[in-house]
Amino acid sequence: MESITIRPIKEEDYTLINSWWKMIDKSPPPRNLLPENGLHGLMACKDGRPIVCTYLYLTNSKFGYCDYMISDTSYKGRDRFDIVLKLMNMSIGTAWQLGCEDFWFITNDKGMLKRCKAIGAKVSDVPYYMICAPNSTKKI
Repeated sequence: MESITIRPIKEEDYTLINSWWKMIDKSPPPRNLLPENGLHGLMACKDGRPIVCTYLYLTNSKFGYCDYMISDTSYKGRDRFDIVLKLMNMSIGTAWQLGCEDFWFITNDKGMLKRCKAIGAKVSDVPYYMICAPNSTKKI
């Protein structure tokens, strides 16, 4: 029987997560921009194999959000989106337990947006744009 587990991101996951970014020809986010230096997030695993992760950002208010969700593109299981949904649900539950009253996921992945809309998730129809400070190291 297949087992899906959600666990905190571990230090030893960092190299693997970075390899996933390279698989899609993107640079991983700088570690110093990740919450708790890249350790405040959740990893979804199937039968012990890491499949997808996301980072939980908390603020000094009752608001939090997830960003930088990334997955192992070599995993082709039909349950891929189900695993992503389990990770999203666990992220939301974790945020509520930590005191958040509002929680968002940030993505520009059109497939993810379409699937989330199809299951009834609230998805903004208004596109948002990133505005970076002039001296920002972020490439947009």
